[in-house]
Amino acid sequence: MRGIDGLIRLSKWTLDEKRRVIVDLEVLRSGLERQIQALDEELERERKFAATSMEAGYSFANYRRVNRERVDRLMASREEVIAKIAIAQDDVNEAFRELKKYELVKETRLAAAAREQAKREQAELDEAGLQGFLRQQQSDANQNNGQPGNTEPAGSRR
Repeated sequence: MRGIDGLIRLSKWTLDEKRRVIVDLEVLRSGLERQIQALDEELERERKFAATSMEAGYSFANYRRVNRERVDRLMASREEVIAKIAIAQDDVNEAFRELKKYELVKETRLAAAAREQAKREQAELDEAGLQGFLRQQQSDANQNNGQPGNTEPAGSRR
């Protein structure tokens, strides 16, 4: 079983590594979403400020364009990360199936070994029962040879 146990350990490690990749990608996605939200909030603050000041109002259009470009780049990056998460999830699913395959092989081998052990034990019990039966029959035969009520003719004993 050492070989299959090694494969199971390796598969668990691989599965854990693939899960860590998903966690890292989720953290990255979350960070991108926070940046997008921060830019949206900043744009709203600048819009309110531009409404109160004529000078800020002139530069607001340029600021809004730059802000939207940054948001668009972040959104594109977020979409790429989401696609990578989907691919990584497929990898995790495949690694999980691989692990389960090895675990089923181990389980099948253990069950076969248990059946074989039970078969050997039953054979030993059968042999012990047979020996006991033969001893009992021999004991009964010995008791009948010297006991009254023996049905064998006297001349037939040697």
